[in-house]
Amino acid sequence: MNRFIKVIDILLDQLKKVLVRFKKSKFGLLFIVNIFKIPDFMTDRRVSIISKFKVIFAFGVALLYMVSGVDFIPEMITGVFGLVDDLFIFIWCLGIINEELEKYKRIIKEENDPNIIKDVKFSVKDEKEQ
Repeated sequence: MNRFIKVIDILLDQLKKVLVRFKKSKFGLLFIVNIFKIPDFMTDRRVSIISKFKVIFAFGVALLYMVSGVDFIPEMITGVFGLVDDLFIFIWCLGIINEELEKYKRIIKEENDPNIIKDVKFSVKDEKEQ
């Protein structure tokens, strides 16, 4: 009985982490905005291979899980309740992809453009005034 409670506690902690990740992505709405940055994310050399692999892996796992007939909670036995595990995997996928895209947006924002000189004082003089 004690092991069963520990297993349930671990599962609930994992569910909490996924739901917090989903909340941080504004319940999937932020992902819709970020989805257009995925091609830039994948082709940018500033992004690490590990981050790119995370996005590809999360997307692939979610897609394969949705398409495959193997489920943790089968729909044929439990009906609509069987879609809960599919929804859980989908939320997990959105959370991971959104985290990596947010990191990418921070990289872009923090990067210093070599063509921009900061903290320079200048003035514009008209030739007629001289």
